[in-house]
Amino acid sequence: MDQETGRASGRRLAARKDAERPTLRQRVYVTLEEGQAEGGLSRAIELFLITLIVSNVIMIILETVPALNQRYDWFFSTFEQFTVYIFAVEYAIRVWASPEDPRIGTARPILGRLRFALRPMMIIDLASFAPSLLGAVTGGALDLRALRILRLLRLLKIARYSQAMPALLGVLYAERRALLGSFILLLCTVCVAAELMHVVEGPGQPKAFGTLPSSMYWAITTLSTVGYGDEVPITLLGKLVAGLTMVTGLVLFAMPIGIIATGFVNGLHRREFSITWSMVKRQPLFEDFGVETLTPIVELMGATVVQDHTRIAIAGQPADNFFLIISGRARAEDEAGAWDLEAGDVIGEEALGDAATYARTVIARSEMRLMVLPSEELRRLSRKFPLLERRIKNEVAW
Repeated sequence: MDQETGRASGRRLAARKDAERPTLRQRVYVTLEEGQAEGGLSRAIELFLITLIVSNVIMIILETVPALNQRYDWFFSTFEQFTVYIFAVEYAIRVWASPEDPRIGTARPILGRLRFALRPMMIIDLASFAPSLLGAVTGGALDLRALRILRLLRLLKIARYSQAMPALLGVLYAERRALLGSFILLLCTVCVAAELMHVVEGPGQPKAFGTLPSSMYWAITTLSTVGYGDEVPITLLGKLVAGLTMVTGLVLFAMPIGIIATGFVNGLHRREFSITWSMVKRQPLFEDFGVETLTPIVELMGATVVQDHTRIAIAGQPADNFFLIISGRARAEDEAGAWDLEAGDVIGEEALGDAATYARTVIARSEMRLMVLPSEELRRLSRKFPLLERRIKNEVAW
């Protein structure tokens, strides 16, 4: 597609964006849910909430020191009230704006908000302020000292603003079969080691190894730690079994640790910022796509941040990735000339073809946030969803 066609396509997209003015609820939802990807106010609110969460946990720790609690009780109380108010308002606003979430937007408002409120992160949000709020409402009539521990759940709120927790959960799910296999091997080793020690040491130490359950406890502690407390083998054969058990434990625990660590690091590199449903739904490329279509696309999309002057694509190089601009600006250049790219534009539609190369060089002109899809995944999705291929070629391509 030539340069003039690309510019015409850009003008059509700009006109469509201007015609679709977001409502107040849409702006609020995007501001709260997309954070740093939106920049400006969204980033400021996100940083404020992160600071408030960390500060609150520090206050919870410090107020357990009697001297500090007695001297600064008024400050701790005031800060707690301020925190509860902010978290309660945040929770209420998120619930109010939740119908803008593409996954619940088709449901009735009340039902959709209820489904949104039952999500794990929303339950954590509620638990972070509900005990303190309930205590204030009842005027201390209820003994909520045990529930005050729930205030530490506020630290879990920070998972909303970090890719660490989603990356870890994603690894546990993706590698569930390998982890299950490691667990089965560990269980088999526990049973074998326990049986051997029961046979070898049981007659001489009936209290420690006289039963299989007690021997299994020894096997678990030996496999997972170096040393086994007061339960010590006294025979030469028993010591040999203990040594082999400890060495085997190192191997067995190294497997799941390696699986999780490798997947965790890869997951963090794959997504450098959160990809939200509203972020994807608002892109012209995915306009009118249903939840069923978007789900596999969102799961496969990576997210990366590039700095100013970074070469995103180089003409003549293999088109290994397809990029969708979320924020920032870039400059595209080819033999016909040069033009600017911005949020909503795509880079590397050549990735639709097998063994294709980039037709133009694209250089970042500011910090950019990009969704990334490997070429093989793009081709697979385009075969499954022909509308995606048509949209890339006809509506958003240069």
